[in-house]
Amino acid sequence: MDATSLPRIRVLIPQVGLDTAQHVVGALEMRWLGMGPLVKEFEERIAAFLEVGDRKVITTNTGTAALHVGLIAAGVGPGDEVITPSFNYVADHQAIRMTGAEVAMCDITEDALGIDVAKAEAMVNERTKAIIPLHFAGIPCDQRAVYELAKRQNLRVVEDACHAFGTKIGGKRIGSYGDIACFSFDPVKLITSVDGGAVIVNSGAEMEQVRRVRQLGVDADTLARYNRGRGWEYDVVEKGFRYHLSDIAASVGISQIIKVEEFMASRQAVCRRYHEAFGRIDGLRVLKTDFTDVGPFIYVMRVLNDRRNELIEHLRGRNIESGIHFIGVHNHSWFKDAPQDDLTVTKRVIKEVITLPLHSNMREDFVERVIDGVTSFFD
Repeated sequence: MDATSLPRIRVLIPQVGLDTAQHVVGALEMRWLGMGPLVKEFEERIAAFLEVGDRKVITTNTGTAALHVGLIAAGVGPGDEVITPSFNYVADHQAIRMTGAEVAMCDITEDALGIDVAKAEAMVNERTKAIIPLHFAGIPCDQRAVYELAKRQNLRVVEDACHAFGTKIGGKRIGSYGDIACFSFDPVKLITSVDGGAVIVNSGAEMEQVRRVRQLGVDADTLARYNRGRGWEYDVVEKGFRYHLSDIAASVGISQIIKVEEFMASRQAVCRRYHEAFGRIDGLRVLKTDFTDVGPFIYVMRVLNDRRNELIEHLRGRNIESGIHFIGVHNHSWFKDAPQDDLTVTKRVIKEVITLPLHSNMREDFVERVIDGVTSFFD
C-alpha cells in the first residue's frame, strides 16, 4: 500500500470522546457558563491528584495567564530580571515582560534539556528577582539545584510545569511542594480544558491575590458574590486581567483529569517503545530518562549529523507528521536584545531536536508506523 494513502499521523491530538461531550452538555444544562461551581470542582480535583496538601490551586484561562499571575504573586515587576531558558516556547518570556520585568535567557543541559543552573547563577545580578525552570517534555530539570540556587541568591522560583502535569520527583508530584508552580491545559497537553492553566501557591494571601488578579482586580469572585445573594457588591482593589476559567472549559478539564492516570500510562508505554527502538541507532540521541514517574507531553529526540530535515521529509512521505520543540526564543526579533549567556548547548540542540507523534491511548498501528518510519530512514 502507498504510504501516502494511509491515515495521517499527527504529532499531537487531544484525547476527547463521548464522556467529554457529556460533561460539556451537563455544564450547558446548568446554565452557568462563566466561572462557577465547575471551576471550583476542577481546582479541587487538580489539588487531589497532585496531592498539594495545604497549598492552593487557582485555575486560569491559559497557561500563559498562569505564568503571568504566578510572576505577579512572586513580586516580579518593573526593573526586575527573571532568568529562564531560551529553549522553550515564548509564553514564559512574554509573561515576564507583561509584568514590566526583563528576560535573561540562559543555557540548558545536555541530558534532560533543562536549565543549566551553573550558567543561570552566573547571570544573577542586583536586578534578578526570580528564576523560571522548565520541565521539558515532562522530564524534570535539576530541580534541587534550582532551589539551592534560589536559596543562595534569595530568588523566587516559578516552575514552568506546563509540560509536566503528573510528573513526580522523589515520589512527589511537581506542584505539591516548593514555591510557585504553573500548569497548562491547552488543546494538546496531557489533559486539556480546551484552553486553561493553573497556578499553585503556598499561602492564603498569595491565593487571594491570584484570584483577584485573574478577575480584573475584583475582591470577591462571581460565585462567592452570587452565593450570598448580592452579586453587585464588590470592590476593585488592584490591577487585574480577564484570566478566569469558565465552567464550560472546566467541564472538559474534569472529564480529562478523571482519566489522567490512564493517559499517562499509555504515553509512558509509547515513549519506552520509542526509546527502545531509537536508543540504539547511530545518528540519534534520546533524552536521559526511563519515563518512570514522568507525565510525558511530547516525545523528543535529537537527530545528529545535520540530517533532521531529511528525516522530516522521509516521515512526511509516509504521512507521518513531526515537529520542532523549540527553535529558541533568542532567535525571535522581539527578544533579540534581551540579556543572554553563550547558549552553547541551546544553539546546538535547536538544530537537532525533532518531536514525534505521541497521543494518549495511541493507536498500535500508528506506533508501529512511526517506529518503522524512523528506523527505515537510518537503515
